[in-house]
Amino acid sequence: MKNTEGGSMAFGPVLWSAVLIILVWWGPGWLIGEALGIRRIFLPAAAPAMGLGLLSVIGAWGDYVHLPWNPLSVGIAVLLASALAFGIRLSVRRRGRRLPGPVRAGGTRVWWLYGSAAVVLAGVVGGYTWLHGTAALQSINQDWDIPWHANMLRLIADSQQWSPHIAGNFAYYDTTIATAPIRSYPIAFHAILALVWPASGLTIPGFINLFTMVLVAIQLPLSTMALTAVLVKKPLAVAAAGAASTWLTVYPYDLLWRGPLIPFFAGTLMVGPFVLLATHYAQNRRWHGVLAVGLAAVSVIAVHPSLAFVAAPVMLCWLASRFVHFRRRALGMTLFLLAAGGLGAILAVPIIREMLQEASRVARMTWPPDTTPQGAIRNAIFLSHADSQPVYAATVLIAIAVVGLLLRRRGRWYFLPVIGFGVLSIFTMGTNAKGVIRLAAAPFYDDQWRIVAVYILLLIPLIGAGVYFLAFGAYRLWRVAASRRAGAAEPGRRHAGNILAGNRALLPTTALGLVILLVAGSVSSANIKTSYARLAWTNKVTGSTLNSGEINLMTHISRWVPENATVLNDACDGSVWMYALGGRMPMIRHFEVIPTQRQQLLLTSLPKLPTDPAVRAAAAELGIDWVFVGEGRIRAGDKPKPGLVNLGHLPFLQLVAREGNASLYKIDWAKLPGGAAQVAADAHDRVSEPGVPGIWKMTDPSTVLAHGGIC
Repeated sequence: MKNTEGGSMAFGPVLWSAVLIILVWWGPGWLIGEALGIRRIFLPAAAPAMGLGLLSVIGAWGDYVHLPWNPLSVGIAVLLASALAFGIRLSVRRRGRRLPGPVRAGGTRVWWLYGSAAVVLAGVVGGYTWLHGTAALQSINQDWDIPWHANMLRLIADSQQWSPHIAGNFAYYDTTIATAPIRSYPIAFHAILALVWPASGLTIPGFINLFTMVLVAIQLPLSTMALTAVLVKKPLAVAAAGAASTWLTVYPYDLLWRGPLIPFFAGTLMVGPFVLLATHYAQNRRWHGVLAVGLAAVSVIAVHPSLAFVAAPVMLCWLASRFVHFRRRALGMTLFLLAAGGLGAILAVPIIREMLQEASRVARMTWPPDTTPQGAIRNAIFLSHADSQPVYAATVLIAIAVVGLLLRRRGRWYFLPVIGFGVLSIFTMGTNAKGVIRLAAAPFYDDQWRIVAVYILLLIPLIGAGVYFLAFGAYRLWRVAASRRAGAAEPGRRHAGNILAGNRALLPTTALGLVILLVAGSVSSANIKTSYARLAWTNKVTGSTLNSGEINLMTHISRWVPENATVLNDACDGSVWMYALGGRMPMIRHFEVIPTQRQQLLLTSLPKLPTDPAVRAAAAELGIDWVFVGEGRIRAGDKPKPGLVNLGHLPFLQLVAREGNASLYKIDWAKLPGGAAQVAADAHDRVSEPGVPGIWKMTDPSTVLAHGGIC
């Protein structure tokens, strides 16, 4: 990938990487779906949910028996699991009865046609927006979370181990994990990519960019259609929702320039497929579907546990509506969902246990409001947030959908989760939420950006429903007018319903729906410009956090620095990217990592190496032979660490390489008191983390500073 100097990205590696991403994202779930006999019309949307769930189970439980996390061992495990699933299907299915499809009207071929068209329309908008905002995939996001994701991807690929607590070891090797702010992290997103990235031929930033584009352009419309199919079983409504899913800035693009919050976004894409599988199999009570739904539930938990607090309320509201309308069958549905949920919880025990370690830290986080209560209400009505454009056309379509659903019987349950997250969005955007609201916002880090994204996620199916109701209403009015002109009686409700179900209505309503969708999209085109402008704000080929000199030097740092070395660095200058880009370990590996006392001594007093034995001992204990100094800053107000300023005049530092304003130095211990012998004596408590070169664990750990130290 030739992105460090603004060159073009080679097409061959991009195409090959896309094939690998599609294979790992859809392959395992498609295989388990075929084994379970799931209708293929489900599989494009649902396969990733089942596949990520299956891979998460293999990884989390395989970690106990030290199963290597590589394509060969994982592939064998997937095949064995699929064979087991096929056996389960044969043993519990009721012979002679075919599963009904997820939809009724129009036939399977119509659904494939509508779904394919929706993915194409959404993919064109989403792909264009993503390519435009990321400089044709060449950029590197300059914000807070992305180096953590990039480093974790490489760590899992290099170590070939799945272990949620590996994040704590990676961040805080110089202290006990129990006292570290980051002890665990959901790693399913990173682990899935780690299986195929080494064979891709792309750098990690380019590979993540390509993967995210696949999510935006393909999985987002598929997941949206899955959720919409639960609400309105009409091809036009489902396809329109999928086509509109890539229009809006607040979701998904606000999650993908800010942070970017890629695991959270990927987790939102598991909600729709999970709800579709759960509602379909619960209604039909096909008990081998317990495994499919259980695996989909695991995917929601593993990719980002907070999304369980979205999927669960939606399912509870749906189940409550079943008790209202189908009292006799509702108990069976409840038992099915309890069985599937229980299986998912059992399969996810290792992941849940690790995530509970982070629950208190997540719950304590607070974010201030970014608008007034009145502004928050306007945002909720017009699907905007911060300075994104109000989407008036979407608001009109949602209003039409609300009226249409009120006139129906089975879709009203959906208003409860929509209103719930709408209220939560308003309070977190416009107030300092307290009490019940604060409790409800806690699983989402009290972060209005995440909560409003979930709210928009739930609104998009209503956009599709609005297109359908408007198109069908216009068609019915035309039919009534035509009948009156011909002197015939006005069609009754039953006759009109039959017209809708028949092919005679399909083409005209589709044509009207397409016109409505295109008009609404044209009216909302300013939002698309806002979306790629926001992406371009933080995605740069060379930017304020990570400039071209730093990128080049860190990418090629292995020319000088040995594999098991640790490099002294300032966390706030972009050097936390060092491991992801060049495979060498920086001392501080993420912007959020609070230094230990030993690390802080070096960051403030490195020039005192010749005169202060404590500084020399800290460097020796931490394994510091190399020093990296960069220019970029994660935040404009960050100041360079005092110990890493004006190093060129220090006689014990040898300048090894320089790219732009980024420099790499080597410590010449022969010019320091005690020399190499003293280094060896002071480094007695270091032990290597097995399988992870450059990570050292301390038998005599230091303590984390009490006063923060985050950039």
